[in-house]
Amino acid sequence: MQKVIDMDDSIRNILKSSVQYLKNENIVLPQKAQVNIYHHCGLDRFESVGAVFVNIINRDYCKSYVIMKPGQDYPVHYHKIKNETFYVLRGTLRICVNDKEFILSPGEMLNVERGCDHSFGTSKGCIFEEISTMYIPNDSIYLNDEIAKKSYNERRTVLDEKIWEETVANA
Repeated sequence: MQKVIDMDDSIRNILKSSVQYLKNENIVLPQKAQVNIYHHCGLDRFESVGAVFVNIINRDYCKSYVIMKPGQDYPVHYHKIKNETFYVLRGTLRICVNDKEFILSPGEMLNVERGCDHSFGTSKGCIFEEISTMYIPNDSIYLNDEIAKKSYNERRTVLDEKIWEETVANA
């Protein structure tokens, strides 16, 4: 698993702005977390394609905060193993499941079963919980050929608990 020790400025700024967004929205920050910054189309396109996942629990079940900036989308994919529930905390989340669109507001949730094509995005920014079965690397199958041919670690940057703790302490 690729973990970042020395962050470049773009990764540092993404993490800092995500922590600040959570704090500004009065979301309780976990003491420990691993962070996955997904940048499927490259860091230069993160503002339009990507998301930040703050992984809080990953056992037989998983819980993550997902932070999306205004105008961000997450590409169409499905899971071979994982089932997911999306629960919106702040903002509005657009989810497309098997070509059917759902708009979720705070307090609303949607279940996505394994094998269902889905994507999500937000026009004004969103924080939601992804509650699922265990997070397993490479369980996401992307329908976009350019994304699908990238390796798992080309599509994301992993930040360990120490980096999370330092960023939260300095925010």
